[in-house]
Amino acid sequence: MAVEVKLRRGTANQHSTFTGAIGEVTVDITNDTLRIHDGVLTGGHRLAKYTDISGAGANTGMDLALSTPTDGDLANNAAYQNFTTNTKVTDAIDILNQVIDNVRNDTFVKSVTFTADTTSGGAGITVTLTTTVDGTVNQYEIDWGDGSANTVTSDSTPSHTYSTNSGSPFTVALTARNSSGGGEGSSAIFSRTDYIVVYTADPSASFAVYGGSSGGSTIAHVDDGSPVYLDNSTTNIGSATIQYTIQWGDGSANTVISSDTASGGSAGARLAHTFATSTEQEQTYTVNMSLDSHSTANPSTVPDSASSVQIKVYDTHTPEASIDVSTGINASGGLAVTATNSTEATIGSYSAYGIQYLWTWGDGTTTTVNAGSGAAGDTGGAISHTYALSSSDQNNGTSADYTGNLRVISNHTSSPFISSNFSVHLEPELRAAISGVSTTSALKASNDSTLTLYKEADLSGANRAIVSVTNTTKNGNTYTYAWGDSGTDAVAEAGSPNGSVSGSAITHDYQSGSTGNYTVTITANGQPDISGQQDTATTTFVLKNIPSAPAGLSSKSITLSTSAQDTSKLASGFVDYTGAEIAASASLNTSTARRYDTTTSVSTSSVSNVYDSTTGTLTASWDGVADGAKAFTTATGETGTFTSLIVSSEGDAHTELSTTYPQNYYQVFTANITKNISSVEVGAHSLALGHSATGNTNKVYIVKDNISVAPTFNTGSAILQENAAGSYRHVSGIPYYNSGSPSVRLINTTVDNLIGQAYLDSTNIVSISSGTNDEGTSGAAVSTHYRGYSDIDGSSSMLSGGVPIANTGVASSYSLGNIIADLTSSSVNTVERIAFDISNLNGTSSSFSPTTKLQLHKIAPTFNEESITVSDSLGGGFDTDGARITGFTGATPSFSSSTDYYTDNAWTGAVTVAGTDEAIIRYNTLQHYTTNLSNGYLPIGPDLNTGRSGAQYLRFAFKRTLVQSFKIRLTGKVSGVFIAAPGTNIDSASSLNGWLDTSLQYAGSGVPGGLIGSGGNGSNGCAVFGSDRIIDGTTYSNQAFTFTLGSENLSNAYANQMLVSIKLESGDSLTALSIEAA
Repeated sequence: MAVEVKLRRGTANQHSTFTGAIGEVTVDITNDTLRIHDGVLTGGHRLAKYTDISGAGANTGMDLALSTPTDGDLANNAAYQNFTTNTKVTDAIDILNQVIDNVRNDTFVKSVTFTADTTSGGAGITVTLTTTVDGTVNQYEIDWGDGSANTVTSDSTPSHTYSTNSGSPFTVALTARNSSGGGEGSSAIFSRTDYIVVYTADPSASFAVYGGSSGGSTIAHVDDGSPVYLDNSTTNIGSATIQYTIQWGDGSANTVISSDTASGGSAGARLAHTFATSTEQEQTYTVNMSLDSHSTANPSTVPDSASSVQIKVYDTHTPEASIDVSTGINASGGLAVTATNSTEATIGSYSAYGIQYLWTWGDGTTTTVNAGSGAAGDTGGAISHTYALSSSDQNNGTSADYTGNLRVISNHTSSPFISSNFSVHLEPELRAAISGVSTTSALKASNDSTLTLYKEADLSGANRAIVSVTNTTKNGNTYTYAWGDSGTDAVAEAGSPNGSVSGSAITHDYQSGSTGNYTVTITANGQPDISGQQDTATTTFVLKNIPSAPAGLSSKSITLSTSAQDTSKLASGFVDYTGAEIAASASLNTSTARRYDTTTSVSTSSVSNVYDSTTGTLTASWDGVADGAKAFTTATGETGTFTSLIVSSEGDAHTELSTTYPQNYYQVFTANITKNISSVEVGAHSLALGHSATGNTNKVYIVKDNISVAPTFNTGSAILQENAAGSYRHVSGIPYYNSGSPSVRLINTTVDNLIGQAYLDSTNIVSISSGTNDEGTSGAAVSTHYRGYSDIDGSSSMLSGGVPIANTGVASSYSLGNIIADLTSSSVNTVERIAFDISNLNGTSSSFSPTTKLQLHKIAPTFNEESITVSDSLGGGFDTDGARITGFTGATPSFSSSTDYYTDNAWTGAVTVAGTDEAIIRYNTLQHYTTNLSNGYLPIGPDLNTGRSGAQYLRFAFKRTLVQSFKIRLTGKVSGVFIAAPGTNIDSASSLNGWLDTSLQYAGSGVPGGLIGSGGNGSNGCAVFGSDRIIDGTTYSNQAFTFTLGSENLSNAYANQMLVSIKLESGDSLTALSIEAA
């Protein structure tokens, strides 16, 4: 049986509030359809019926249009904005395909909008768009709506100027695209309808003011009562309906213009206006014009006001001026006149109207004053002016008349406005003037003026107190001179007497007056024009005594101008021609006493400008006797040579001495003495100048010497001897100077030409200095030192009261005393011949070096035979150094096995070495030495030559215990070294008297010694290795050699001593020697 299924049902309204279960189906009885529910959507999903589908029955997508979507808007939240419900499905699919391709290529443009910076304005307005895009845009195309070509640009803010308002308002359309894209989605379009409103061009109100109804230039001022004309130049009026308002600024009614073609309109004629008038007063009016309305202009531009124009209105003026003086005299500063400006106070100022006063004085000068400035001569004020005659008129006594006025200068066409004239009469001034001069002013002193007079008559007897006065007064007739000494003179122009202007100068004599100032006063009278006048003038003379006379000869001093030859003094017993005016030991190195030997001419300094060369006799004296003279007269230029007197200049003191002396009062001379002394006697002489009227100079002295060569030091018999031994230092039996102030003396010497008439003023007469070194030494045995006269004085003394005696060593040689030479206190080791020389005023003798050599040993020996270095690290028991020993002969001398040679045979001090085979240590070198020191040496030493031609030796001993081997270190060359250990088995084992030979190598074991039968190992050798052997004749440098005692030890030796014997042949030497641990 069939099952009937009934579904729940309801109306559309009921479904709108019903939410069915998932999968539930209900019936919509309103729309006759089913609804499928999902448990969420209220009402469920309504199924469409076939009849509900648009285009039902279509065959293609082009037959089917899009319909309204569920959200009701095809562009809402969509990429593509241009779908409509009429878009065909196929087209929509094609569009979406193009859009997706542009999105894929980043060329998609969804939408564009824009706004303008301004949307209204007058013609010529420029509009700038600001675009907003969604997408990638690189090109904009704008249709501005005014018929102009579209703008294509990449600028997102394009601009456009609207040149006309025809067609306003304007629609703007903008397309934004990506030129690399294509099809739908690569561009977007946006437009605004009637967006831009353009009016006619903005008007600009303006005007200018002219002086005429046409043509001409603009004006800024006008005469009072004259019309002005306003020219309206407002722009962009066209055919618009307008209104203008004009304000004249003078209180008159405003002018309103309602037609642009009327007078005052921009298309009309100029508009005339006459400003309100005033009386002698300037006015300033400000004219304004505004455009009140404009029918086609942008409302925001109207009303518009033009720039205002200021017009200055100038009136006529009546200047008034007066002066306080109308006649006067041309004083030295002229005639000062005060003028007063009484012009009306209403006149405009310079600062506002540029108005000025011009004072015209009538003498060719003017003064300009700015009106209203408050300066002198301004309105209501006074001004001063000085009138002066020309020099010609003043000097010629001619008067002058001047006519002046006051003028107002302004911009008024009738300017200048001129006052009534004023007049001034100026008459010349009487001016007294004189000038004076001494009648002998050409002879005045340089520091005096031409008005200086001298009370005394000059050398020619001329009166030097007369003055000459010249009258240069202007416009005078009579004159009175008051001379200042109670004298007067009256003079008139008539007849041109002396003292008048037309006559010669007038003179006056003051010689009888007292010294002082005299003022001359002239009083002049005259009437050059209207007024009678009087004036005075003065000049002052000074009457002086003449200056004191220049210094006479007694105030003058002379010196010797010929240079001194040396540092000398007068010897005792000199030849004296001065009359005991100079004494022994007087210095001859001063400006007034000097010694000469080879000099042939001697001069004194000059006495300069000495008074009086108008009289008296000038004399040069030599040893008190005239040696030339000149008798003076009043003539000038009395110069010349008069034997030894030389007058080098003579004349007026004004020219010779100083221009501060007036001329022709004093005469002076300059002179000196020049004496040829080539034939003058040997001895002391005096020179002086004397004048019979003005006295004498001092005396100067010369000593002509009889020695002109250096001394001769005679040393043929000279001997150098020891003077003081001091404390010797003995080295290898040789004595040396060491300490205790040793000295030597040179004896048996004489000298020639030591002292003539003068002697060398010095303590350095004999010089003792270092000479020639010997034996490779370089030190100086003496420091340079000197001996004076008393140090070298002989048995027949050369001194008298301590002063050297004249002519010592001149006629015959003088035997000198012993010359002591002090040896140096410096630390030196040297062998040297020292040098001696002797000096006088003319130089130094040849140097003399005695053949005797000085031996100094002032430095402690570094190669000390009494303390030969033995290392403290060697063995034990002792730390003493080695000591040289005596009492042996030969290289391997026999010794006692029971003697302590280190103590008993130690070398001390002055050991006798002459005739022995002892080698010598000479200045730290041990050497084979054969020099005879007993002759030619100081201190006197041993003869080390005789009997010492064979080998020589240094033998020394040292002590140690526990020594089986040791080293000898040396520098130099020897001919053999031997060692011995007294008291050991080596004594009997050695075939060399108990000595071992260092030039042989140790045999390797046992007791060293060549006597096998006596316990020796068969060899006298002791060198540990072959390289330790000291080979005869071989030179070594700081080389150490190791030696052994074999099975023996110094602990077994008597007194633990070791003996060493060093052999030196001729040419051998050692500079270093020491004993060290092996």
